[in-house]
Amino acid sequence: MLQRMRDGAQSMGAKIMVGIIAFVLTVFGFGAFNLFAVGEPVAITVNGEDITEALLGVEMERRRRDILRQMGESADPSLIDESLLRQSTLGLLVDQTLLRQTAEDMGLAASANRLNRDILRNPEFQVEGTFDEDRFRAVLASSGFSPSSYQDELANNTLIVQLAGSVGDTGTPTDREVREAAGLLTQRRDVAWLAFRTEDFAADIEVSEEDIAAYHDYHVDRFMTPERLDVEYVRLSLADLADGIELTEADVREAFAAEERDRMAAGDARRRRGAHILLEVGDDRSEADAIAQLAEVRRELQGGDSFEDAFEEKARELSEDPGSAGNGGDLGLVGRDVFDAAFESALWDLEVGELSEPVVTAFGVHLIRLLEIEETEPPTFEEARERLSAELRRTRAQDAFDERLRQMDEIAFEEPDTLEGVGAALELPVERVDGVTRDAATGPFADATLRDAVFEADVLHEGYNSPAIRTGDTAVVARVATRHPPAEIPLEEARDDIRAQLLAERGDDAARSAATAALDRTASGEAVADIAADYGLEWNVRESVTAAAPDLPPAVGQAAFELPLASAGERAATNVELPGDGHAVVTVTRIEPGDFGAMTESERAAMRTQLGAWARERDMSALLASLRVDAGLDLGTVSP
Repeated sequence: MLQRMRDGAQSMGAKIMVGIIAFVLTVFGFGAFNLFAVGEPVAITVNGEDITEALLGVEMERRRRDILRQMGESADPSLIDESLLRQSTLGLLVDQTLLRQTAEDMGLAASANRLNRDILRNPEFQVEGTFDEDRFRAVLASSGFSPSSYQDELANNTLIVQLAGSVGDTGTPTDREVREAAGLLTQRRDVAWLAFRTEDFAADIEVSEEDIAAYHDYHVDRFMTPERLDVEYVRLSLADLADGIELTEADVREAFAAEERDRMAAGDARRRRGAHILLEVGDDRSEADAIAQLAEVRRELQGGDSFEDAFEEKARELSEDPGSAGNGGDLGLVGRDVFDAAFESALWDLEVGELSEPVVTAFGVHLIRLLEIEETEPPTFEEARERLSAELRRTRAQDAFDERLRQMDEIAFEEPDTLEGVGAALELPVERVDGVTRDAATGPFADATLRDAVFEADVLHEGYNSPAIRTGDTAVVARVATRHPPAEIPLEEARDDIRAQLLAERGDDAARSAATAALDRTASGEAVADIAADYGLEWNVRESVTAAAPDLPPAVGQAAFELPLASAGERAATNVELPGDGHAVVTVTRIEPGDFGAMTESERAAMRTQLGAWARERDMSALLASLRVDAGLDLGTVSP
């Protein structure tokens, strides 16, 4: 071997090559090698900054794991659409890049000391309350991070949070906005609708054999069997690898102990049942007066004998929260992130039966009492054993899966016209599924990503193996064994489908025409009872309903609450399509304005929180849309 290399080095071709390299180094220096280097494949470029396919792949894997974790132990990885996962992940990476670039342009910065402090204080990286480097590296590895890449991610997220905070400062809803939103969301209307069902009109329609034959001839392109493929494939399964992982009792107990530490670090998340007395602040009462009045009530209650009964009586007598005053101030069992932050903090600081000092929120001043803490028991080791064992096996099988996936892809490329080499190297059988179409298949090919792969030109026309394609917890290499081209479906086989289609189309046309005529008669002032009687129908009437009333069809509710009503005694009407069911005439005869005062304290707090979130989301969406346009990105092809 060495002698052949020496002989080759003396050839004329080798000498020419050495001369070219020497010339390039002399003129351009060693940096010239970069001119000929092939960089990583780029998924998209954002303002001159590349997002590589490698980074996209890592982020897709993280999101896949998160999705499966959220779906629970019985999660089916095949339900994750890889093409949608890729598109949404790329959209998120684009958004993160644009926001980080904007934050940097604004001069925002992430302090290295702050980042290090956050890492050291993160309970995920602690053992018995102290930062543990081994745990830090293990947690990062399980999420696909190295220490340096995690610090970069943390720094980028910090910049984006700072930017979002500066944008979100303008998104706090005013009291007027809250009251107006409450008025709209709690508004009630008297609604009636007359439904013209497609199936009712279709029952009176005749479809002739000539109609069916003409439809078949005219739409012959619709009556073709789809192209079908018989596909051979080799499948690698993470679950199968995990089943072969051996665990010790100590392994599972350590995982249980780690979970217990995490639970302790997360703090008390149990729900609480509180009660309060609310005094509103306004022109008739200052904040200081409300605080003083509730402080006096607190002293009276603590000095009395029957504390619980006395608090309920005071709440019924004094509280200006109409939703809870009648119940003695009782707000029911709630978790975190429901009430105003100050209210929640005070409630969570109390012991059962204890009374707070007066608490000031945007809604007024409160005196709060904790009535109950929901009792929940964490799982025992035996209850958690099976779940923890499965999680450990899965985690430990991941490295083996990644390595075999790499092998699988290499062999499929090196031996492009057979799967025997892939199957032999990985000790996996070559399997087969028949009748795969672009839109449907069984087995692994129920996943759209795999179907798309076997319809790629190289696989479909050249007979090559597909690349190794990961879908969830499996990876597949496939090749086409037999190709069945499209064929015309005979009239005899299509007759019933054509008849049903013609009946549906003509029935819908008739229903639409009847609804239009009925609307014209309604608008002219004709008696609605007479209109319904002429069609043999009855009006559906709902009095004093909200837009979200469960017995109001969504299309009817949306149309009814968009109708204007100029004055009392008037009737407003419109037509609406009932998706898949026909058409309807919708009328509104009375509007009852919403009442902010009738809402409970928790409902008001939830509305204020929701309005603020909507405003911040709207502002951030507008910023991102502007940034994408400025960057020249195609909004239709890159979406989160």
